[in-house]
Amino acid sequence: MAQTEVPADTSQDSYQALRRRVLAFAALFSVLIVAVAALGFVQLRSTAADAAERRAASYATILAAHLERVTLAIESRLGEIATQSEGLGGPRGPSERWRQVLLAARAGSNTIASLSIVDTSGVVRHSTLPEAIGRSLPDIVGAERSATFLQRFAQDGPSETIANQPVVSPFAGRVLQPYSRRLINRAGRTVGAASATFDPESLHDFYRAVDTEGGELRIMHESGVLLLREPVHTQLTDVAADDRALAAHRAGATMGEFTARNTSDGPVFITAYESVGDTGLIVSVSLDRDRALGMWRGYALVAGAILIGMIAALWLAVALILRQLSARVAAEAALAVQQRHLAEAQRLESLGQLTGGVAHDFNNLLTVILNSADALLTRVSDDVRPRVEAIVHAAENGAALVGQLLAFSRRQALSMAPVDVNSAVAAMEDMLRRTLGAPIALDFALAPDLWPAYGDRAQIESAVLNLVINARDAMPGGGRLTIETRNVFLDGDYTVANPDVASGDYVALAVTDTGCGMTPAVMQRALEPFFTTKEVGKGSGLGLSMVFGFAKQSKGHLKIYSEVGAGTTVRLYLPRDATGGQTSDPEMAESDRGGDETILVVEDEANVRQLAAANLRERGYTVIEAANGADAVQKLATGQTIHLLLTDMIMPGQMTGRDVAEHALKGRPDIKLLFTSGYADVSVMRNGLVKEGARFISKPYRGPELARVIRALLDS
Repeated sequence: MAQTEVPADTSQDSYQALRRRVLAFAALFSVLIVAVAALGFVQLRSTAADAAERRAASYATILAAHLERVTLAIESRLGEIATQSEGLGGPRGPSERWRQVLLAARAGSNTIASLSIVDTSGVVRHSTLPEAIGRSLPDIVGAERSATFLQRFAQDGPSETIANQPVVSPFAGRVLQPYSRRLINRAGRTVGAASATFDPESLHDFYRAVDTEGGELRIMHESGVLLLREPVHTQLTDVAADDRALAAHRAGATMGEFTARNTSDGPVFITAYESVGDTGLIVSVSLDRDRALGMWRGYALVAGAILIGMIAALWLAVALILRQLSARVAAEAALAVQQRHLAEAQRLESLGQLTGGVAHDFNNLLTVILNSADALLTRVSDDVRPRVEAIVHAAENGAALVGQLLAFSRRQALSMAPVDVNSAVAAMEDMLRRTLGAPIALDFALAPDLWPAYGDRAQIESAVLNLVINARDAMPGGGRLTIETRNVFLDGDYTVANPDVASGDYVALAVTDTGCGMTPAVMQRALEPFFTTKEVGKGSGLGLSMVFGFAKQSKGHLKIYSEVGAGTTVRLYLPRDATGGQTSDPEMAESDRGGDETILVVEDEANVRQLAAANLRERGYTVIEAANGADAVQKLATGQTIHLLLTDMIMPGQMTGRDVAEHALKGRPDIKLLFTSGYADVSVMRNGLVKEGARFISKPYRGPELARVIRALLDS
């Protein structure tokens, strides 16, 4: 029969390709999102840093402008004093008048620490600081600075305000910035100088109001002296202006980033510088970079969280899509498997119907042939007897072949009972060793706690023999064969992969050889009837198909595992017995003696009926013949004593063998029942056609066999 080819299932390959594409797209999209986000973060940081630099520069410009106005106000006061100097008699004028002028000039300004009038010899003649009057400049600011001061005022020239280097006041105890202006008489000669000291500390309150974002404001002199720092307590230097900041400013920089002085891992400050005119003063504004970029970090955290959420959502969606695709592929694969199993089941069912029907009719013919040959054996001469025996032998071989067909088609009559599989296998050991021959070693691995199986012992033994013969033929050069039994539980995962078997407890009977093994193509067809890889005349191709049919009819399962060059294992799963009955033993041979009882033979095949009746009459029985169910009912209605009813199960017309048996039992409760058939249809057998207490004999049967069964049934 032609093999139905099922197209290869490419769903898994398509799914894998689609899965790779989806994962590649998701990965590229994620990388793109991260790259765009990273560029955005960098741009945002750069924007935040630029904004911080602009703020620092803006603060520095504003504060420098304010400081310049302060210094201009000081210069203006010194100019007024210089204008009044000639009228007051110069530095040597009256002290009271000078005191009033100086106090008036200082009034209203909190940035001027003191105002003084110094003569050309460097002695303070008048001052708002009484303790400074009469003291010389070397005593106040030191010899070096006083020499520089006196040298500068020793020259004649126009009067102008000069910013001196900052000094530490011995009176105030802090750094002050002195400003001086020459006092010139009418002759244009320098007669002294008016000096004012700028107190940077007076600006603390104003500078404190500026938000430096964790940084600081400083007023420095270009000589390196730090005049003011706000806030006072910072992580920046406490001794002098930051040399690096001054160096950057001297190099022309207006912006820079520096860590706190004397530290390598301290905070980093964004610093802007602004010069205050030609006073030598520098205003620097430092913003803490971390604080300045705090808003950017907040945006970055929010954006990062959103980004992570987007990527997580993307991959969650991808995972859900892949899961749905996987489920769909699994469903399609399961559907394909079910379709293949359905196609295989339909194909096998068609074969079974064909072989079952042929076997049924052929069994009727074989019954006639065998019984006719048996009758001839007692009536022919010795020279003809071998030919009749050949007919019997050929008919028996034909009956065996038909039995295999019935087993494959699952239409054989089974005598189901608890079976001790270990006992059945052990009883076959001698026969199996003779079958295998010396080159093949036979091992047994029988589970000591094996459950009883529910099946037909004779068919189990036949299945073992068929499997052993197949294994022997796969090892022409010798090898090792192992028969194993064990208890197994087939779970849901196994039944999903093998939907033709139900989950539950099974007794596994495995036959393993070390032979040539089977290719996948051979394994796919191994269970087909008449398929064989053996040479012509060396095998019918029904061995495995018979075992397979028996397994399915017994509600069991058959699985083949094979690898080319390594060997084959055929595992037969038989359902565990749940009845709790006693295990069956082989029936002992019974006598074929006759009797004087009356037997009703119901058979639609005339030849079979006549031969059966003749065999029984020869043994002394009274035989009543009926061609169908209706005819049998009429014979039963006569009231004649009938001890046993022998009826075919499947007959033409509306009445089956069971119908005839039920009709007979109504009027004759003690009547014995014996059923026969060329095959036993599965549905008929499982629906209880054979009544409890009845017996069954398969066609083709021989006269002595029929006589033994009938005698045993009548004597029971």
